[in-house]
Amino acid sequence: MFYETVYIDMVFLVNFMMDLLLLSLLAGILRREGRWRGLCAGALAGAVWACLAVVAVLPGWMEFFGSMAAALGMTALAFRERNITAIFFMSFSLLGLSFFLSGLVNLVYYHTGAGYYMQKGGVPSYLLFPVIGIGSVAIQKGAKQFWRYQGVQRQLCQVTLSHQGKHIGLTGLVDTGNQLYDPYQGRPVQIAWEESLKEFLPKDQKFLYVPYHSVGKPDGLLKGFTADEIVIARSEQLFRQQKPFVALSPEPLNRQGRYQMILHPDLFVQGHRSDKRHVCQPHEGGSDFGSRTER
Repeated sequence: MFYETVYIDMVFLVNFMMDLLLLSLLAGILRREGRWRGLCAGALAGAVWACLAVVAVLPGWMEFFGSMAAALGMTALAFRERNITAIFFMSFSLLGLSFFLSGLVNLVYYHTGAGYYMQKGGVPSYLLFPVIGIGSVAIQKGAKQFWRYQGVQRQLCQVTLSHQGKHIGLTGLVDTGNQLYDPYQGRPVQIAWEESLKEFLPKDQKFLYVPYHSVGKPDGLLKGFTADEIVIARSEQLFRQQKPFVALSPEPLNRQGRYQMILHPDLFVQGHRSDKRHVCQPHEGGSDFGSRTER
């Protein structure tokens, strides 16, 4: 009879680290807010189940349902979710992710030199733990940055601003944090980088001033003007507004230069606090969005 030596402490540690990596990756993919205390609790539950499955001789059906129950408990603990439907969805996602990664690990282990070097002692197995820990943190941080970038990209719009016979194409960002209204007519204020409109505005342009406050600057003034028209392409629709109020920011609105205008969200919402005539109306016609000023 053949007996195999199993070190239960190593089973626990390996499964804990792998479960922590899986839960971190799942949090990033599903854009769930996973705190480290919860993720560690979920990984702990998974590691305990792995040890029980090794020690106890379970029939196949019991091991299957036990794995399902462990996945449910892991996701419920990791994300502190109470909605049953959400827990089941995350659990099936976790199982699918584990199957995918196990196949990927087997591919690397058996079809590259990694498995050979680990068996020969060239790569110490204990290095697995810091690598997994660093990987968990990197995955969470990277996923947050990715979804944040995707969210910004989805809110970007192509804007055509018209004023005194001239037209300019800009990239605008719909920002719910922009709650600035002009104090004269209650219109929502669009904020543009002053440098981007330098050649667009006439030399004798007159300005009005709008008070504002921001972090680090409790009181300030932005100069602005009333343009003739703004046309915005958003979600495969065109929105047109007559006489929009545009304030000018002396500083760039984005360090990477991805957008030059911050659009007020109330432009697209009927029934906001200003007059309805200031709300963009869907426009069926086409619009020429250029990247330069045209006369």
